[in-house]
Amino acid sequence: MAEGGIDASIATAEEILNYAEDEFEKALKSKDMLLYRNALDKAFLSMIVAVNSYINRGLGITPKSHSERRTLLRKMDREDLRALYSDVMRTLHDEAFYEGVYNPEEANYAITVVKKMLQEFKKR
Repeated sequence: MAEGGIDASIATAEEILNYAEDEFEKALKSKDMLLYRNALDKAFLSMIVAVNSYINRGLGITPKSHSERRTLLRKMDREDLRALYSDVMRTLHDEAFYEGVYNPEEANYAITVVKKMLQEFKKR
């Protein structure tokens, strides 16, 4: 039963990321800043769903905050993943969504990181 939940969480994260990528492309074409911000926050949400699933599989805990996610990733000896999470959070959530920083190149890089993370989690 738990295995199905893992697959469902990763599938949900992938679905959210697909919506985010579609919106991101539309935002770049239309120069719609609100759509850009929302698309990138969706991409970050995809990462949150995936990281929560990963942590839950490893520790049996579902984190409730960014801080808790980073702490638990460190506890799991995944400093690499913790650093990526923090970097992507800064780019997609803090800068793009909250501050309105328009940097499609950095945003595209962060989306690529999220995709790679999802692929890693699907293999585990």
